[in-house]
Amino acid sequence: MHTMKKAITYLAASLLVGATALSSGCSSFLEVDSPSYINPKEFYSNKTEVELALSGIYGCLANDDTYGQILSVLFDARADEGYYNRRGNENWTVALYRHTASDVDIEDCWAMLYNGVNLANTFLEQFKAENFTEAEANAYIGEARFLRALFYMNLTFLWNEVPIRTESSKDQSANHLAASPLEKVYQFIADDLKFAAQWLPHAKSENYVPGRANSMAAHALLARLYLKKAGYPLQDASGYQEAIDEIEIILEDGWHTLMEVSGEITTTNNGYRNLFLTYIQDEYYPQESMFEVSFSYLRSSGIVTDGRIGALNGLYFDFVGGPMAYAMENVSPLLYNKYDSEDMRRDWNIPGYSYTSTGDLQSQNGMGQYYCPGKYRRWEASDLNDLNIKGTLASPDGYTVLEKANGFSQNFTSVNFPIIRFADVLLMYAEALNEVNNGPTQKAIVALNRVRHRAGLADANASVTADKVSFFNEIVDERMRELCFEGIRFHDLVRWGLLGERLELMKNSIVNHPNYKETSDQHNSYLRSWRNFDPRRHLSLPYPAVEVTANDLLDQKPEWLSAN
Repeated sequence: MHTMKKAITYLAASLLVGATALSSGCSSFLEVDSPSYINPKEFYSNKTEVELALSGIYGCLANDDTYGQILSVLFDARADEGYYNRRGNENWTVALYRHTASDVDIEDCWAMLYNGVNLANTFLEQFKAENFTEAEANAYIGEARFLRALFYMNLTFLWNEVPIRTESSKDQSANHLAASPLEKVYQFIADDLKFAAQWLPHAKSENYVPGRANSMAAHALLARLYLKKAGYPLQDASGYQEAIDEIEIILEDGWHTLMEVSGEITTTNNGYRNLFLTYIQDEYYPQESMFEVSFSYLRSSGIVTDGRIGALNGLYFDFVGGPMAYAMENVSPLLYNKYDSEDMRRDWNIPGYSYTSTGDLQSQNGMGQYYCPGKYRRWEASDLNDLNIKGTLASPDGYTVLEKANGFSQNFTSVNFPIIRFADVLLMYAEALNEVNNGPTQKAIVALNRVRHRAGLADANASVTADKVSFFNEIVDERMRELCFEGIRFHDLVRWGLLGERLELMKNSIVNHPNYKETSDQHNSYLRSWRNFDPRRHLSLPYPAVEVTANDLLDQKPEWLSAN
């Protein structure tokens, strides 16, 4: 594993501050030279400096304002798979569809994504390519462009049209830049990813560092971009074939696959569970996890990271001294209902139990306050046979710690977060082939079945593969079962034009649940996202009010002018 000297970390912090002080959204700043400030023009000249600068860019992905919390949890809990479970407050404003352009999470996410863009631009401007071989130089450039593309993918998936900043911020005049049309934004991202795909190392390469960008991950993100291009709002159907072309490069390469197990598949021994244990336990399986936000890798490099994966969206745990989890997101009954009883993913993703402050291992049903996702669990029950429906197991020995950490923080975890997985690639391939061929081809069916088989399921039945509509509907559900709580579902539903419809289905699954009580404030709080959703404005976020104020060329979206 690649590491860096801790002493150099302070240089990274200085460089980060120097490079981002003028980034998007800043209306004022202190013009004071820091004694530890490093002039970017004097940096980026050798491997140590370049690696350090790249770590600073990666750090923008592992920040509270991006995948540490906002993108992975707060913005993820607004689809049909789950919802905010604290009835006493409205803090997760975006997840509850009660946000405005002045929302602090929207402002912070926008600013950090553009901070990442600015750092990447600074790198590309100041990098001393002449000090490296052509292959080394292009690989470093490809890494910066891969990261810049990922920042822009998040920006356009969340806000649609956004300003394309191709140069680092030099002064306040750089703030004034209009949003570019979607076609231009998508093409800019594609150009970055194509360069990255050409020059980045393969994940199987001897010198590849797990947790960093690689060539096949670039192809996979291109496929995701092209499926977005084919859907709402651009709806350019040429994106389907473009996605197929990128995915077939991955398939023909042949190295990437799903994590499987040899021997008998059981609840505690299956490839899906084992894959997510790698995220939880700081291990890597790049054959399936093609790119992930690696909080532990950055910490070992001396970069401060703020991961809350498994704490805010994990199994509730409130026993002193253990792997604490506030568990502020609940699982929707709709998600539970989409799993077959023999689906191995169900017990991992939504196991339905919690651990109380008194050492009680309690079951949680679909209406329970702590019926929370288990995908990124920091702990699990030691023996499910001891799980009493009434929750009377009063013993601190009822749990097993999964996260490998020295002590447990109440707020932060070392759990990594998946950005793109091979299972996603297979399902994108099945979807795109179905669209291009007006129905599922044999390759599409095989791709879907590969994902099903890993879950312990048989081939999709004939009714699923009968026609284009039936197969598409199965893809909608299968992506939910496989990819839930991975920051993808909202964007899928938007590009398909199904967000409002699926929120309605989620609402029905709640009010028709056998344990639902119409008089329960807790149960009715689960309906807030459905109740507040407005398709006229909630398919994309408003531009941050502070950004519209600072950028004379960025006008607020018309549908949000009356909501600020």
